[in-house]
Amino acid sequence: MLIELEKARTRNNVVRIFREELDGPDNWTDGFVVSANEEMVLLQLVDENVHLNGYQILFLEDISDFAHPAPFNNFQKQVLAIRGEEVSDPEVDLDDLAVLLLDISEEFGLITLHREEVEADSCEIGRVLRADAVTYELEEIGSDARWFDDTSEYDLYDITRIEFGGDYEDALLIANEAMGEDAYELANQYEDKFDVVNDLDIEDEPDNQK
Repeated sequence: MLIELEKARTRNNVVRIFREELDGPDNWTDGFVVSANEEMVLLQLVDENVHLNGYQILFLEDISDFAHPAPFNNFQKQVLAIRGEEVSDPEVDLDDLAVLLLDISEEFGLITLHREEVEADSCEIGRVLRADAVTYELEEIGSDARWFDDTSEYDLYDITRIEFGGDYEDALLIANEAMGEDAYELANQYEDKFDVVNDLDIEDEPDNQK
């Protein structure tokens, strides 16, 4: 597989990758191979509207099949050329997963991490603050573009897919940067208000019964 991925990279063709066990038989990823090693492949994604839209890293052990070139390779390449969109290398090193997470977080601001064998229908988005050979610590950002107050620790090798540099991550960063002092979640404020209500002396209601 690695040899075929390298062929796709040198020929600058779109590949279509399937991960049937994780995604089912009717889902796939289209993208250009930017780099690959014996464990991972880095793709620049081609979205359904034929735009280059961020990067994705997949693990070779999860790939059930792939098509090279992808079924609509010529069409996709033609449209991208007309639009002036060119494949670019984010220059991240695939050799060490922990270092990779830290580098992406530093260079791109946000990273999307999928742990599909643990939670099939969800992902975490944020920035990795610490990573070692076993775990990583993530400061997460919510769908309201606010940072969570607390960080979370996850198992490194639960990760099945990595994404970064896409339109959604960019949108979260833009919105967060515009918030200023409100860039963190408001949980503390809600808790403070709740405590105030609990501390109030509530008078007994008058007994209107005769």
